[in-house]
Amino acid sequence: MNHKANSKKGEQCDVELNPKPYPKAGDKRSRHVGSLSSVSETDTSLNDETQVKQSKKKQKSKDQEFNQTENIVMKELKEINIKLNNVLTKDSTELKTMIKDIISQLKDELLGSITLRVEILESEIFEKAETNSKLSKQIEEMSQRLKDKEDENEMLKRTIKAKETANDFRFNDIEQYSKRSNIKIDGVQDKENETSLETADKVIELLNRHITDLKLNRDDIDIAHRVGPFNSRKSRPIIMKMISRMTKTKIMRNAKALRTLKDPVYVNDHLTKLKTTILACVRKKQRDIVVSTWSREGNVYYRDVNEIVHKVVQDQYQY
Repeated sequence: MNHKANSKKGEQCDVELNPKPYPKAGDKRSRHVGSLSSVSETDTSLNDETQVKQSKKKQKSKDQEFNQTENIVMKELKEINIKLNNVLTKDSTELKTMIKDIISQLKDELLGSITLRVEILESEIFEKAETNSKLSKQIEEMSQRLKDKEDENEMLKRTIKAKETANDFRFNDIEQYSKRSNIKIDGVQDKENETSLETADKVIELLNRHITDLKLNRDDIDIAHRVGPFNSRKSRPIIMKMISRMTKTKIMRNAKALRTLKDPVYVNDHLTKLKTTILACVRKKQRDIVVSTWSREGNVYYRDVNEIVHKVVQDQYQY
């Protein structure tokens, strides 16, 4: 029994491994198995063909739908294009008019804005011009006032200068008048620590010796003194104030003789600083005209090349 079963299994294995197209007669099982295999293969093949056909139909259907959609879109675009062409063709005049109106409106608005801005700027410029005009007028008025003040100040300066000069001359005249009795003597031998009495005695002795009938004494002299510090190389000048102007006049008339001595002695009026400057300037600045200069009673004189004597007026002489 087992042997039969094994033989059947062996036969079954042979059928499965080595199928034969034509099984033996009487072998029902083998024939049944073979028929089942054939049916199965046939069914599988049919199914595959069916699926391929269905897939092709679906793809074809999709392609047809896409083509139809594309055709519809193209048709609609053509219609839109035709309509636009018709609009542009028919309504081109209206469109141009509309564009012109828009441009004209924009121009008017822009021109109006510019005009308004220009008017505002012109108004501001006009206001600035008025302000500048007012300021210019004020500046002119201030300049004129300043000029008037400058002229007034210049006039005041000239007036003050003239008054100062007049006062200087007046003070100089007063100072010169206070020196009307004074004599300035240069060339008298000097010594250190010389007293006023010693100075007076030297002058008295010198003048009495060279001026006849002078008979000068201490009672004729108010004061006599040296001017400045002692200098061993140069004698200091002497200022001597006389009691009597007549005595002074007599001495001054003989001053020329004293200048001709071996050791010259120079006797002159005691002049103020201003008169001394004028005397020096006449000598230096007019050498081609002035022959000699001198002073008398506080006044300055000079003799020109024509032997004419001139009195120097201090307020007319530029020194």
